[in-house]
Amino acid sequence: MTKYYRYWQEGQDEKHLRREIQKEKHNTYLLALDGDTDFQPAAVMLLIDRLKMYPRVGAACGRIHPTGSGPAVWFQKFEYAISHWLQKTAEHVFGCVLCSPGCFSLFRAEALMDDNVMKKYSTKSTEPSHYIQYDQGEDRWLCTLLLKQGWRVEYNAASDAYTNAPESFKELYNQRKRWGPSTMANVVDLLGSTNIVSKRNLSMSKLFMFYQLFGMISAILAPSTICLMVAGSLSFILEIPSPVALIIAVIPPAVYLGLCFKLKADTQITIAGILSVAYAFLMVVVAISIIASIIKEKTILTPSSIFTVAMSIIYIVTALMHPQELPLVFYGLLYIICIPSAYLLLTIYSMVNMNSVSWGTRESKPTPGAAVTAVSAVQAKTKKGRTEKGSAT
Repeated sequence: MTKYYRYWQEGQDEKHLRREIQKEKHNTYLLALDGDTDFQPAAVMLLIDRLKMYPRVGAACGRIHPTGSGPAVWFQKFEYAISHWLQKTAEHVFGCVLCSPGCFSLFRAEALMDDNVMKKYSTKSTEPSHYIQYDQGEDRWLCTLLLKQGWRVEYNAASDAYTNAPESFKELYNQRKRWGPSTMANVVDLLGSTNIVSKRNLSMSKLFMFYQLFGMISAILAPSTICLMVAGSLSFILEIPSPVALIIAVIPPAVYLGLCFKLKADTQITIAGILSVAYAFLMVVVAISIIASIIKEKTILTPSSIFTVAMSIIYIVTALMHPQELPLVFYGLLYIICIPSAYLLLTIYSMVNMNSVSWGTRESKPTPGAAVTAVSAVQAKTKKGRTEKGSAT
């Protein structure tokens, strides 16, 4: 903008300058990346084409593939797959993508420079809710501001990017500790502004906002749903009354909740890891009990059977529609047995530790005095070198 200000000072026509500024803002794109993201130029060109084709598109993102090794990455490979196959595609078709991930996204300068976007995005957090919404999921917060200003955020499934995913249980939990509350806070913000958003953004109807409300309610009910599922399995396997099975199912998460208020974060994650393994074995038993129930009742028209069969069909059919990524469906078995950990224990851990604004991923804090020690070591080495040089002379 500096050059246009200089032209204006030199007396050039203001209307012409404004047209040139508008044209340059509209045709200037910013690529957001993580340091560990890998991609091909063709992936960027696909996003550029999307912004060139549609003037009201303020941001576009592609298909993110997590890379790495180990069970934590296998879980994320399937999670990312169904998230892009189903959720992001649904948002793109029925409304707008709510989060264009910071690891690989293209933004239009005009959209970022719009009213209440970059100016509000750059404000410092002053209230507790700000620390959750602003600082724990910056990419989602930026997209929320774009959507509220009427800009469209799109998804291009052909634009592939590869980013390093958390490989340890602790790192994954700390990453999702940020993502969960931030996602909820931003969706609540959009839902609270439904009338304004639906008027300004032609892509986001009230029906689409109702879909988001349904998703929010489902997320809130997920922990209790898991407890009911576990209770139903215990009742079937142990042949005990349903109320007793429900009490038994609620005890472990209730105890974990109480411990989270007393123990350090690392200890909480350790306990969550132990419980996750126990729940994984229980989920295997749940699957066996559902199969046994189908055989015993000689029908699949029971609630648990219908749900299991329906979800299996959805995942398999969707995977078949993405033949290049078909092998990812095998990671679905790990994903299923990790559901209690991801939607029950992680929810408890995230809610209890919302006061922590640390990212908790790939960050190593120096020990107290480490910086001073390092400086002292350099100074001592320099002094020693000077002394030796003087002696040699």
